[in-house]
Amino acid sequence: MENHKQILKKFEGDGFYIAKNIIKEKQITSILENICQVYFKNNPSSKFLKEKKPWNNDLFHEEIIKFRDENQNEFSEVYDICQSSIPLIQLITSERISEICAILLRCQPIELSQIGNMVRMDTPNDVRNKTAWHQEMQFVRNPGLVLWIPIIEITDDIGMLHVLEKSHLDGEIVIERNEIRDYTTSRVSKCEIPEKILEKYKEKVIKINKGDALFFDTKLIHSSGDNTSKRIRLTCQTRFGN
Repeated sequence: MENHKQILKKFEGDGFYIAKNIIKEKQITSILENICQVYFKNNPSSKFLKEKKPWNNDLFHEEIIKFRDENQNEFSEVYDICQSSIPLIQLITSERISEICAILLRCQPIELSQIGNMVRMDTPNDVRNKTAWHQEMQFVRNPGLVLWIPIIEITDDIGMLHVLEKSHLDGEIVIERNEIRDYTTSRVSKCEIPEKILEKYKEKVIKINKGDALFFDTKLIHSSGDNTSKRIRLTCQTRFGN
């Protein structure tokens, strides 16, 4: 296991740090079960009510995707409720997560604050909510780090996180916004960083497994990968500050 100095050196040098195998299967299962229970309450006619681990079945993902397309209000309710579940809060405030965040932010765990708890449900070929190149600083307006945890296996076709190497070292990018948004897509789905800045950096795909946790600087330029699979990409996220 790496010591504190090694962890901090990697994070400050690369802009990110992957903690291997620190998320227990039980923690992940609790969140997945919560998602399913909320979904079943909104879709009591689901074919998977009695299946033990429906999230492992491609047909279950297909059913949810169809439900999302045909019942937007009900799916929005499922999504919103899952953002405040106790299993999610227990995961992102666990002792090991807090310990690593404190190391990376050079503080004590008791000094940590966090905002923006999220269970993301990225459906295949979704262009409205797929994130383009951005810094988290553009949205949270606070220096710190982002915690990103996959709760299913992240394969090439389901879409991995992409970063621009060492872009965090150049600090916050000030964005000028002159366009009137039409809101047919989410704000984060359109890149607002000038191309001349993006082309300065080398793109890197973050390889991460279920059970790992990714911590990255809010100034690191990043984007989500394309989900070309038949499954929903399920991840947990939040932001930490000192």
